[in-house]
Amino acid sequence: MILPVSFNLAIGSLRAHRLRTFLTTLGVVIGVFIIALILVLSSSLHASIARQATKMNDNILLIRSSGDGTTGMEAFSPLRVANATILTERDTIATSKIAGVKNVASMMFLGGIAESSKHSYNNITTIATNHDFPSVLGLEMISGSWFSEKEIDRKYVILGEKLASGLIETNQAMGQVVTLKNQDFTVIGIIKTTGQSISLAGVDVDKAAFISLMNGARFTGGTVEIGQIIVRVDNQDNLEKVKGEIIATLQHDHLDDSEFMVRTASEIAGATAGWLATITTAALIFASISLLVGGIGIMNIMLVSVAERVREIGIRKAVGATRRQILEQFLLEAMLMTLGGGLIGVALAYAVGYLIALQFSLPLVFNWWIFAVALGVPLLVGLIFGLWPAARAAHQDPIVALKQYH
Repeated sequence: MILPVSFNLAIGSLRAHRLRTFLTTLGVVIGVFIIALILVLSSSLHASIARQATKMNDNILLIRSSGDGTTGMEAFSPLRVANATILTERDTIATSKIAGVKNVASMMFLGGIAESSKHSYNNITTIATNHDFPSVLGLEMISGSWFSEKEIDRKYVILGEKLASGLIETNQAMGQVVTLKNQDFTVIGIIKTTGQSISLAGVDVDKAAFISLMNGARFTGGTVEIGQIIVRVDNQDNLEKVKGEIIATLQHDHLDDSEFMVRTASEIAGATAGWLATITTAALIFASISLLVGGIGIMNIMLVSVAERVREIGIRKAVGATRRQILEQFLLEAMLMTLGGGLIGVALAYAVGYLIALQFSLPLVFNWWIFAVALGVPLLVGLIFGLWPAARAAHQDPIVALKQYH
């Protein structure tokens, strides 16, 4: 029965100083919010990448350049795809002839402005590709169809559903005319939303426009600048064999295999998971500083509280309270503040995480370990930073305390 008494006394003391308790807890709320939000978003990104790798059934190979001039954090991302590389149409044709290859799609990345009679958007990703692209990635059409091999010279465009809704305010846009980089294109199809803004293919399909490679070359002086080649293999058992043959085939047209890399979807997903883990760890280290500051605030306010309540401590000891009971009371006060801050911080993190996930089409993940970390860490902070003030309160001499405030 000792602990419930200490708990009730701790609650009563915190209620008696509501404003001070709130301001002290605020530091913990901010620290836990940042940590929990990082964990929630990291889990959502991991889940999104894993879901894509599973959907592709690991029958996908991605051919990319080994390096380019990209700098900064983007250069280290396994999801990054260069706008233009040493890959050519000859590589696409050679790859398509390898036994076991089902479909091959080249991707030429173009930026620029997309306009309609109603709206205009800057920095829209336009992908110049071939007629096999939807088959390779398993894309579905809401309306219309993809351009055929015989239509590659026509100025047709296919829009992702989100881009179509924003640009033309409808996902039934066939026959509409949109302008890409000051050239008019007729919309012939709308792609069903994929819900994958973070994509292994290096593009947010839902917000992109797709044209033929021939049309893409019109923007680059007649040169097809391929950024990536995606290969779908007919049988997963042949994946490694086909991968080796692709490397051997491409070596004939390149100096050596150091100019390009061939990766499976699962390899890209694994590399991305490691990259995200590194970024998450670094972010958590910096975020923990704010929680450390909150813990120092807890210790400071508890020391002030002990100094203000010397007479209360003296009276409790005089009527029989033990050092352990005094220690429990003040330690519980510190831990209740940090736990309360942790609960509020986690709730806010999931609320903000939900809005971000909704914006970027990410799955919102509820993992028990996120709650364990987000609530366990503040409890540990409360224990560590509340122990010294609680120990000082427990070791107060009741006679000295009563004389001091007589």
